[in-house]
Amino acid sequence: MSERLLFLTGHLAKPRLEKILREAGLGDEAVHNIGVKVAALMTEAIIARRLSKPVKADKIVLPGRVRVDLDKLSAAFGVPFVRGPDELKDLPRFLGRGGA
Repeated sequence: MSERLLFLTGHLAKPRLEKILREAGLGDEAVHNIGVKVAALMTEAIIARRLSKPVKADKIVLPGRVRVDLDKLSAAFGVPFVRGPDELKDLPRFLGRGGA
């Protein structure tokens, strides 16, 4: 059974994130627009308010430039939160799917 990932993002990055996931063969993964224009501006409070519980994922991937307390969010949602790469183009490599 494969790991179910949930990617949190903002308005501007969502289309590009979905395209990169499709190209990496991960088009079935869930992408959630957290409701901010720029993904790096997510805060713990925004995530806590706008991400519904229970989370139907094994792991939640945040953009690399988001500066939040991952342990605090993991405890609050009961799902591990991880910080992805700073650049979307590096996401396939981060996920073990090759890439630049």
